[in-house]
Amino acid sequence: MKSRATAIISLVSLACLGWACGKSADNAGLPHFNDLTSAPTVIQNAAKAVVRITTAGFYGTGSFVSPTGALLTNNHVLGDAVCPLEGCYLQYTLMHQAGAARQAPQTAFAVPVAVDVGLDMALVQLYDQSGGTELATPDYLTLSQRDPVSLLGTHVTVVGHPEGSLKKWTDGRVYDTNGEWVYTTAYILPGSSGSPVLDDSGELVALIHRGPTSEDLITGDSVNEYAVGSASAPLTAAMAAPSLSSLMSVDADTTVDAAVANDLLFLNARAANAQISAVATSVLSLLASACDAALQRTDFQSPDDLTNALTPCNDAITWIECRTDETPVAYGVVCPAASDDPVWTGRFAAMNNRTRAMNGQLDLYPVTFGFAHLQNTYLAGKSAAGDNLLQVLADDQPPLDLSLANYLAAFGVTGYAGEDTLAYVKGYKSVLDYDRQATSIASAAGYLYNEGSLSKSDLTAIFSALDGDASVGVGSKLYVEELQYDYQ
Repeated sequence: MKSRATAIISLVSLACLGWACGKSADNAGLPHFNDLTSAPTVIQNAAKAVVRITTAGFYGTGSFVSPTGALLTNNHVLGDAVCPLEGCYLQYTLMHQAGAARQAPQTAFAVPVAVDVGLDMALVQLYDQSGGTELATPDYLTLSQRDPVSLLGTHVTVVGHPEGSLKKWTDGRVYDTNGEWVYTTAYILPGSSGSPVLDDSGELVALIHRGPTSEDLITGDSVNEYAVGSASAPLTAAMAAPSLSSLMSVDADTTVDAAVANDLLFLNARAANAQISAVATSVLSLLASACDAALQRTDFQSPDDLTNALTPCNDAITWIECRTDETPVAYGVVCPAASDDPVWTGRFAAMNNRTRAMNGQLDLYPVTFGFAHLQNTYLAGKSAAGDNLLQVLADDQPPLDLSLANYLAAFGVTGYAGEDTLAYVKGYKSVLDYDRQATSIASAAGYLYNEGSLSKSDLTAIFSALDGDASVGVGSKLYVEELQYDYQ
């Protein structure tokens, strides 16, 4: 969820029953993700129950485990930090995968049924709206009653949405256990959180929740990858004795600090106010005060300290949306009074100034997207953000790179520092180590295409070149595939 992982193949000799084991013959030691079109039929059928989940600030994978909309995922995807006791809104996408027609995300209201922090499990019931009808979900998984030890040596397949992108599958074996957790040699990334672990009959035998946090997993001939999950028998036991004790209520009295720390939980619940000493108080106003306090500090000990302190400021950008023609989201955005606009733009400018004072880096997100969110329409937001971007660049004159080019393309700035934005993006291969910025290249190309500056053939050529470039990382390739799917 939101947050990088890899998964330990050289620890176990894998036959994988003749399956691909997440690797191709020409890159036998390098992990990658497989399209569902290449999966065994039983896995393709089971994968119909797997969905992509997005909420305010979070994304992950879940799977239906009943014909009436019961959804199983991780606690850290839809549990105590994301969804309150009363329920939350989310967007889910069913067949978001290669070979399927593009589907728009659907909005549902999720009510927690059982949450287990130790198993990192959340079972929620989906409704078409708050107080509405249970969803009909004819494609759902059956949980096999497997304890961790019984799974040792079992060949398994993980189906999910790595990096929140297209649905993929990888496979491996269960090689170790620890309490109610199992360790598999399957490859995952953030976004795979909440993915079902399937046996060869397509039944759910475990729930993925994490991978390694270190990056020292490269061996002489491969990558030692692994993924950790909770076995199905303890999951079933937790569902049979449901507990919601870890969940927060958005209707209960709370403190200012707790409301600020859990602001996205309120946003997902479409609860604009928190009860502070029995007084309904705007969460956005609490974020504003916390942001102001952070911006006034002069005692930051590190860049990370500054970033953490500015979390309320950044979260406020997610809360604010005044553009009436912007694509709808599941959660409950708000629009401040027009009289507050100068105060908010001042905060966004101060965020950039604070970051610049720390180490000379610019924080362009608040001074572009933050400005855009305050406008009444998409075009007005684009214009305001583009004008402010030019002003910031005029003051600081940073060198042009592909990350900056992405901002230029996003807000219709056609040139900077004597360079044409379109020509710079199209000529990305002349940029030193461009492969490290492949996501920015693909994103900028998409923006330029939307503007009518880049032809469809040129867009397709850029996507294809990045997708086939051996120097581009797997996370970037997943993003490129996502854009290829969106622009097909």
